[in-house]
Amino acid sequence: MVISYEPVHIALPSLESRRILWHVLSQGIGSRDEPEHHEIHDKPGALLLWILSGHGSIQIESGSFPVHTGPSCWLLDLTCTRTYLPAPDTTLVTTGLHFSGPALEVWLDLLGCGREFSFSKPSDMVAIRRVHRRIIDLVTRQPLEYEWQSHLLITQVLGMLLRARGVLFNPHRFFPEPIARVLDAVSSDRTRNWSVLELANLSGTSYGSLRSLFKQACGESIKEFLQRNRLEQARLRLRDPRLSVKEVAYELNFTSEQYFSYFFRTATGMSPAQFRNLVKQPVE
Repeated sequence: MVISYEPVHIALPSLESRRILWHVLSQGIGSRDEPEHHEIHDKPGALLLWILSGHGSIQIESGSFPVHTGPSCWLLDLTCTRTYLPAPDTTLVTTGLHFSGPALEVWLDLLGCGREFSFSKPSDMVAIRRVHRRIIDLVTRQPLEYEWQSHLLITQVLGMLLRARGVLFNPHRFFPEPIARVLDAVSSDRTRNWSVLELANLSGTSYGSLRSLFKQACGESIKEFLQRNRLEQARLRLRDPRLSVKEVAYELNFTSEQYFSYFFRTATGMSPAQFRNLVKQPVE
């Protein structure tokens, strides 16, 4: 029985890159002919992977999905429990891009963890692999501004994934004016603890009408949207080592550090301190 990773290219991003850029954490080839299990929060970031040979499945918290060779790839949240399951008498060989960035959780939500990206044109997957090779070269040589160049290349790959999912490329998607006012207001002051009632007043609609319009237009309740916004801002600030947890709680207008920690643990399953350790830890 063999589980191996070779070769592996480890990257140690700068603090500035970790805070504001898409950054590479590692790249390599994984080979296993037996199940390989990873516990929750064992690694930071996400993995965009594809299959070099063999077939099988990967099991994550939301279920199990098949993996195979061909013009397809999969996106995994490495902070979640996952198990690689090769088919019987098969060696499952994978490769891909292990990366992270300030808004990674939002991207994972938009793109969908575990869902297959199946490209109608094989050339799309060829293009992703070509970009992958360029990133490996940058990480290996580390020329001047290589972190910025890596950021641009990862952005290019993510753009291809957005297009494959049809995100941002629907010309007929419009928001009603009251919803646009709400989104603009929240975007203008993301640290404020907005209430639905004050947003209803800003939108020019009633409390009940805003709740109904928002759910219909955005696919989530306005309370879910506001909580998700606060969580995104919390994650962004916790990545900054210059801010203490107490200062993050203060900036986001929580009544106390304890209440902020309770909010964060309830939403993510880990404390603010555990999240900080996860995003800054070196990758093996």
